[in-house]
Amino acid sequence: MNNNNSVEKIESNLVTREATHADDAALRALIAVPMATKGVQISFQREPSYFKASDILYRNKLHVVIEDTTTSEKVACYSNGYRPCFVNQKISNLRYASDLRVDPNYRGKSLVKNLGEHVRQTMFEPNYSQMIIFDDNHAARAAMQTSKTGMPDYYDEGLIETLTLTDLGNTKNVSSFLNKNNREQASNQLHSCTAQVEHIQQMNNFIAEMSAYYNFIPAYNFNELAEDHTYFSGIKLSDFQLYFQNDKLVGMFGLWDQHSVKQTKILHYSSLIGFFRPIYNLSTRMTKMMPLPKLGDSLKYHVLHTLLCNPNKLHLHHQMLKDAHQKSKALGIGVISFTLSHKDPRHQLNKFYKGERLTGMHGFISFEGDPRPNFDQNLIPYFEVGRI
Repeated sequence: MNNNNSVEKIESNLVTREATHADDAALRALIAVPMATKGVQISFQREPSYFKASDILYRNKLHVVIEDTTTSEKVACYSNGYRPCFVNQKISNLRYASDLRVDPNYRGKSLVKNLGEHVRQTMFEPNYSQMIIFDDNHAARAAMQTSKTGMPDYYDEGLIETLTLTDLGNTKNVSSFLNKNNREQASNQLHSCTAQVEHIQQMNNFIAEMSAYYNFIPAYNFNELAEDHTYFSGIKLSDFQLYFQNDKLVGMFGLWDQHSVKQTKILHYSSLIGFFRPIYNLSTRMTKMMPLPKLGDSLKYHVLHTLLCNPNKLHLHHQMLKDAHQKSKALGIGVISFTLSHKDPRHQLNKFYKGERLTGMHGFISFEGDPRPNFDQNLIPYFEVGRI
């Protein structure tokens, strides 16, 4: 009897509401809860502002907190805003659910019930949401991928891989694979340049053209790059490299340093890793793996914005990665990150590259039935790693 009364009391003290800027510090604290993996404790941080960091994620924000009214503590949060994307080659709003965090002391049925009810009330136009759950996010997997009363149903779309690339591997092996498996080799007439204002319309048109191959590409207006719009915080027009063949734009990427709004900090090393870290970092010159920063420092890498070309042009994709890696090295980093669906032909090349790999599941949540039959199955799911 006492246990039931306690549960009811906790449930009645939980209030679910849309977050305001007054909740910024609490949101940053929830997001930054340390995670341990392979002897390293890391923290995903949104400094100096959670709301500023979310500028690059949504065009219409929906940040939600659950507050314990007895203590005024924010004990859980999630986001489920939307952005315009190419869905089946037409521009429409696409929700993206992210940043689900729950204070370990409050994990239980009452909180899940509150979360689910708020999602049900606010998830409309569209009534489904895109979601990515990485393998090491056990809390999110437990919350979304198992059937729980009051929560939206989860519909799995397929595997994805985020590769934080440190080296392009053995050149001969890559070349052999490209020549054997890709009939359309790179043309001698292919040339590249840094994006200029006069290229903006071609860039906008190119995104629309790529929607004939990929689904869920954000519907970008690159005029906003020249205007320093917050949707492009940390990246500018001159960070984009464009690839032309016979004067036609056929590929592009942007080199994006997000450390002004998002950081992955190292909080703790196991005694063994801490002892061998200097030796390990020296060995990375040979192994081509990512060096480990000092305690309290952030991992340094560039994310690739709109890494796009015809998905069957593997030579071009490889050339763009090679150029991006070289540009990153010239800026003192030499580490680039991108995400591909396992259904993307370009994913075949990942097996030749060195770096850190993070596998996850891409899917959808909805209270209104499975949205997947509505999507063109001939299109490859596209993921903008900097906006995940």
